[in-house]
Amino acid sequence: MADRDEVQVARWSQIRERVGECLRDLRLGSAATSQARLSGDLEDLGYHVTQSMISRYEQGLLEAPLTLERLVGWALCCASLSAPAFRELMELAGYYLPWSQEDLARFDRVLRQYRALPLPDQIVLRRSVLWHVLGLRETGNAEVGGTSLTRRLL
Repeated sequence: MADRDEVQVARWSQIRERVGECLRDLRLGSAATSQARLSGDLEDLGYHVTQSMISRYEQGLLEAPLTLERLVGWALCCASLSAPAFRELMELAGYYLPWSQEDLARFDRVLRQYRALPLPDQIVLRRSVLWHVLGLRETGNAEVGGTSLTRRLL
């Protein structure tokens, strides 16, 4: 195994339980989301994450970390972008969010309001917010724009 891989594996081993706690906090936040609903919502975003995988991630049992897109998608599906656990999760993953707590709370309010709309409208909104948070924009094909998340150097 390459040195970099060993460092990444060691880092993941150190933080995976805390990451799992943060993921659980996001799901059970102000408006608790079931594992089944979260799995379905993530599937709608294009991420295959089974209910069983959600349970294992929350317990810190999976060996591989979630991608940045899935971490942000998880928070979006739970309307928990403003949760302290989301900021902590991003910090654990080495990312900085350029928005204030108030900005993230506005995203969450919009996400909760859209829960009353038909599912296709919810999916479109979640994808748009996901692209926005990740610094992507829609142009027929999603292109990388100026990134909104900044990777911190360790």
